[in-house]
Amino acid sequence: MSEEIKYLDKNSEIPLMGVDFLGVIDRGTNIIELKPLTLCNLRCKYCFVSSGDYSTNFIVNSQFLVEKVKETAKIKGNYDLEIHIAPYGEMLLYRELYDLLGSLSEIKGISIISMQTNGLLLTKKAIERLKESKLTRINISLNSLKEEYASYLCNCAHYDVEKLIKNIYSLLNSNIQVLVAPIWFPGENEKDIEEIIELVLKLRSEGFSKQQVQIGIQKYLIYKTGRTLKKIQPKSWDYFYRQLSRLEKKYDIKLKLGPRDFGIHKRTQVPSLNLKKNDLLNVKIVSRGRWLNECIGKINDNQGIKILLKKPVVFSEELVGKVIVAKVIKANYRDNILTALFPYK
Repeated sequence: MSEEIKYLDKNSEIPLMGVDFLGVIDRGTNIIELKPLTLCNLRCKYCFVSSGDYSTNFIVNSQFLVEKVKETAKIKGNYDLEIHIAPYGEMLLYRELYDLLGSLSEIKGISIISMQTNGLLLTKKAIERLKESKLTRINISLNSLKEEYASYLCNCAHYDVEKLIKNIYSLLNSNIQVLVAPIWFPGENEKDIEEIIELVLKLRSEGFSKQQVQIGIQKYLIYKTGRTLKKIQPKSWDYFYRQLSRLEKKYDIKLKLGPRDFGIHKRTQVPSLNLKKNDLLNVKIVSRGRWLNECIGKINDNQGIKILLKKPVVFSEELVGKVIVAKVIKANYRDNILTALFPYK
C-alpha cells in the first residue's frame, strides 16, 4: 500500500459528490452509496479498479461523510433508505468504521446498512462490533473454496478459506445477513461456483433463511483501469444468464437477482449540473488523484470531478489552486459521476 495518504474532512476543498472513487454516490434510487477509503489489503488479479496499486490513497472523515448522507437523505426522503458502503478498497481497514456505522444508524429513514468486504480481516471482535453498530448485511467476495486458487486470484500468500467460512457462521449467528458474491471467470472457476452454491444451500439447510444468506454471482468484466486475468475473455450477458438458468434448475436456487430482491426502487435524485459529454467547464484543481495522470477538480461546494491529465502532463502540486478549462468526457446522469480531460486539445 502507498505511504501517500490524503485525509479528507470538512476543511478539505474536495467535494464529496461527483468523483467515482470517494464520497457519496446517488444513482437515483433509495440506496445511498458510500466510498470512505481507497486502501486495500489485497491486489486481486481481477480488480476492476486496480486497488492496492495507487500512488495516492484517500480516507474520508466519518462525520464529514455522515453530514453529506444527512443532506442526501433529506432530498431523497427520510424513509426506506439503504446505505451501501462499497469502497475502492477494503472497508475493514477503515479505522472509523464503527463510528460511521453507529452514526448512520441514527439517521432518520435509514432502514438498511450494507457493506462490501473481501472478508479476510474479519475477526470475532470485529463481528461483535459490527453487530453492535447495527450493520444489516455484509457482501463477501469469495471466488473459490480452494485455498490455493483463492490465493492465486487474490494475489496473496495465504487465503484462509476455513477461517472465512467460520466467520460467515459467526456473522449469521449475530443476525447479520450475508451475501456471498463470487465472480464467474469463464472456463476457470465453474466448479468453484457450484461449490459455493452448495455452501449456501448447506447454510440454509442448517436453519438460516434465504434472506439471511444469499448468493449473488457476478459476471467477469474488463475495465481500462483494472487488472485482468490472462487468457480469460468475458462472455456475453446472454451467455452468463443462460448459465445461471442452468444452475438454477440444477440446484433449485434463485441466482438471477435484481433490484426487487433487495427492495431497490427509484427515488428523488440529488440535483445535477446537467453536464454533457464534450462540454467545456472551468474547474479549480484541489488535489492530486490516485495516479500521476489524475487529479480532482472542484466545480462548486457540492460537486467535484475527476480530471484525467493528457500526456505529457502529469500531476504536480503547482497545479493545486489553479482554475483550468477541461472537457467533459463522462457525464452519467444516473449517478452524477463526472470525468474530464485536461488539456483537451
